Amino acid sequence: MLLEIKNVFKKVTEPSGEVITISHADNLTLDAGGQMLLTGSSGSGKTTLLHMIAGLLSPSGGEIYFNGKRIDNMPERERDLWRARNIGYVFQKLNLIEALTAEENILLAGYFAGGDMAELKRRAHDLLERVGLAGKKDVLPGKLSIGEQQRVAVVRAVINKPVLLLADEPTASLDAENSRIVLGLLRGLCSENGTALILSTHDEGVKQQFDEWFDIKGGRFLSHGHN
Repeated sequence: MLLEIKNVFKKVTEPSGEVITISHADNLTLDAGGQMLLTGSSGSGKTTLLHMIAGLLSPSGGEIYFNGKRIDNMPERERDLWRARNIGYVFQKLNLIEALTAEENILLAGYFAGGDMAELKRRAHDLLERVGLAGKKDVLPGKLSIGEQQRVAVVRAVINKPVLLLADEPTASLDAENSRIVLGLLRGLCSENGTALILSTHDEGVKQQFDEWFDIKGGRFLSHGHN
């Protein structure tokens, strides 16, 4: 088992002083190479859960295990290194650095993981060519379309061949055609590399392409499947 989540939750304090739970997962598991879809409306806790899995947020309670090792209580420096080596993340807001070119944004992720730069450049070139952006490797994000920026973000997330890829609403800002391209790219690259995938969405069209999903209602996760 790659990922195991046991009664993980996150609480925050409202300006009024009220403490509320914004995400709660009782028991979720994911096998190596598996693909999981999280669904739910905006504000239902999808992003918070992904951030807790990646170690970007600390849970208020519960336990998260990765390959049998507990990761939610790691020291910050150890957690940062673990994330760089194991996790790929396609952020909802992309988080591309505007002052860096498409290629530089991608290579930066490899640099933080301590990868061999010559190999990373070769892989970045191959992936950019595959997603139709080889001719735009030296272009700044602001000069790319939203669909092109999303493809750069996907390549950045997979450049280190992560064990687990987290994708937060990766098709939210895309039209139907670009949504199809990005989703196919994500799932295809994960399958080829044996990378597990957790993808969050509120897009019904995306949901229909998965055999099973977890719908967030009332801060908890319910398993569903197609009829």
